[in-house]
Amino acid sequence: MGEADSARTIVAGVQSGQVEGVVGVATLIAKHFGASVVCVAVDPALLSAGARRDSSEIIEPIDPDTADAEPQQLPDRDVAVIHDLAAARSVRVEILIRVGDPSRALTAVAEQRDAGMIVVGSQTGRRRVAEFFNASVAARLTHQQHRPVVVVPHAPVGFESALPWDAS
Repeated sequence: MGEADSARTIVAGVQSGQVEGVVGVATLIAKHFGASVVCVAVDPALLSAGARRDSSEIIEPIDPDTADAEPQQLPDRDVAVIHDLAAARSVRVEILIRVGDPSRALTAVAEQRDAGMIVVGSQTGRRRVAEFFNASVAARLTHQQHRPVVVVPHAPVGFESALPWDAS
């Protein structure tokens, strides 16, 4: 694939609660560039342990006391929002479910699809402090792979409010 073709796919990291914002921005960019969007939801409680002979993925829970090895799917309402946003902008969309580290999973899909960029959301509420200290998915993506990363703010606090890590 050439450089012109790589801009034809945009990978969007989606999680429940941020679908409208992230997919809204991703489909807007996709419409502008004549691209499609691959929405990727990642279940970080599971990991890939390789492939079977039939090429199916072996998925194991990170917690050995958990018996559930089925990746968590996006709720139906989020899937509907994704399809509605894509239809409204006449953009082709695909939804994938992956497991493991979100930044690695998004990067892997972007590599497989030769994506032009990755779109993700920022964290919300209390998770912002942990995100700051533990490196967010967005921060990790910007430092660990070569594609542009668009970060869609979720409930920004503005310049007059204290940042989560500044609050006492």
